[in-house]
Amino acid sequence: MSALDYIMYIDLIQKNDKEIVDRLKKLGFDNIFDIERSSITDVDDKLPFELKLYDGKDYNFIIQKGKSNAITDLDKNALFLNKGLCSKLKENRMFVIFKLSSLIGSTDFFRTYKNFLINGKLCDDYSVPALYVSFAGVKEQIKSPAQLVAFAEAFGYNLKNYNKSVELLLKIK
Repeated sequence: MSALDYIMYIDLIQKNDKEIVDRLKKLGFDNIFDIERSSITDVDDKLPFELKLYDGKDYNFIIQKGKSNAITDLDKNALFLNKGLCSKLKENRMFVIFKLSSLIGSTDFFRTYKNFLINGKLCDDYSVPALYVSFAGVKEQIKSPAQLVAFAEAFGYNLKNYNKSVELLLKIK
């Protein structure tokens, strides 16, 4: 058995699209969540849970006050985490979400790559829960579970912390 056999595979998509969800299930994802109106919802759950997702400009305030469950689009807003922000993220049990579609669709690939690399490594160093997702909006953006795990590892996020992040998300659910 490889290390990948112990991972609970999850992905976040842009909207609850039946074709995308069916394809992700065939690829072996255990849980699929959609992000609409700044919240995350399980596509299979009859009683959906919601996590507040923040992708605005004032990350420092949101992180310091714990006003959200997850933050994303750090690359679009040019935010680089630091030790203090990572400590608050961990303390407030907030997730950082890295979207593969943001990297692929970036107009400044190098800047986005650098942001993912620095923030991913800091999240790993300080055990901040981070999720690496496809954020597929169309079927061509769908990635396999192995691709998402490789995405996380490429940006310095180790498998042990990745599993802990997934487990934390599923406990909240």
